[in-house]
Amino acid sequence: MQKKLVRYLAGLLLLLGVGTTQAQKIYRGIVVDSANMVNLQGVHITVKSTSRGVASNSAGGFLVSARPIDTLIFTAIGYHTLELPLMFEEDALFILLRENTIMLNEVTIKSNRLYPNKIEDHTKTAPRTMAKGQKFSSPFDYFWKLEREKRKLTRVIEENNRTQTFRQVITDPDVKKIMMEDHHIEEETYYHLVEKFNMQHPAVHYFTDPDAIMEALHGFFEKNIPAR
Repeated sequence: MQKKLVRYLAGLLLLLGVGTTQAQKIYRGIVVDSANMVNLQGVHITVKSTSRGVASNSAGGFLVSARPIDTLIFTAIGYHTLELPLMFEEDALFILLRENTIMLNEVTIKSNRLYPNKIEDHTKTAPRTMAKGQKFSSPFDYFWKLEREKRKLTRVIEENNRTQTFRQVITDPDVKKIMMEDHHIEEETYYHLVEKFNMQHPAVHYFTDPDAIMEALHGFFEKNIPAR
């Protein structure tokens, strides 16, 4: 009889315990920064494995309904996520979130000076010459010395027109000053590098954007400055 009573009481206590752990409770709390104890607004508090959740108010406070067997998850931008089992917690919670600090490598940002002046239009008009097709209909006129000289002059003028932007930039005294100051070089080294640049990068001669020419010059100088 006594053994039956003991088993009955044990079973009753177990049932009462299960009922207690299954019952919903209101948990109140406040969330603060672990370093400076500042109240954190907008922290998301969710009950794990459910869709229930709330957010902390402007004072860092919150109210959430959960069971003692539940786990609360605290998340906030810039902070480590915290999971808190409620089994042995009081109704009033004081939560400290630790800032998630990411150390980045130091980055040095260097800006190249671009072309400081206005490009002037020096386009010239080439003399009119006979078309290539006319060398068959009028071969004497087409191969006449004056006509040949006009064609040569036309090619020179067209080439000058196509390269006028580059020539203005490369011969500008302000550009020489900028390159010498930015790259800490003497005048002799400057002219040596410009000559080398002109020989190795003929495509840049036809650039029409002065800033693109300056960028190309800076890049070439940075790679080719003699070791000091």
